[in-house]
Amino acid sequence: MPFLYLFAVLIIFQDQVPLKASREFEIITNYALQRKPDPEDPQLVFDKPEDKKKATGTDLLPYLSLQLKVKKWANDVTQVKITDSLGKLYLKKKQNDEGVYLLDMGFVDDIKDKVTSGKFIVTFLKDKKPVEQINIEVEVDGTFLINGEIRGKF
Repeated sequence: MPFLYLFAVLIIFQDQVPLKASREFEIITNYALQRKPDPEDPQLVFDKPEDKKKATGTDLLPYLSLQLKVKKWANDVTQVKITDSLGKLYLKKKQNDEGVYLLDMGFVDDIKDKVTSGKFIVTFLKDKKPVEQINIEVEVDGTFLINGEIRGKF
C-alpha cells in the first residue's frame, strides 16, 4: 500500500514546473487609458454614416500591458512561451540577448469581470520541455499577483 501512495505522489508532482525566482526577472506594468473598440455587429445602414466622434474622457478605459525583463536565464533555455489559463498562445519567441518581452493583458474591467483571461503563464523552454515558469494573475477584486505574491491592485 505505501508503494501505491508514493507512486501517486510522484505522478502528481512530476508535472509541476518550478517557479522562476523573483530576483531573476522584472515585470513592469504599463497602465494606460485607451478607447474600447466598438462591437462589430452586422448592421444595414441606409443613411449616411455620422462622422466618428472624438474620444472624450468618459470613452477612455484603463488598459494593462506588461513588459517582462529577464535578468538571469536558466541553463540552455531556448524559447519563451506565454499562454493564458485556457492554453491560448499569446507569444512564442526564441530567447534573445535583451530578454525583454511584451504582453497585452487587455482592459482591466474585462480582466476583473473574467471577460478576458486574467491569468497568464510565462514558460521557459529547453528543447520544447518546460524548465521554469512565471504565473501572472489579476483576481476578480483587482489584486495583481506574480507567482502568488501580491504586487498591487487595480
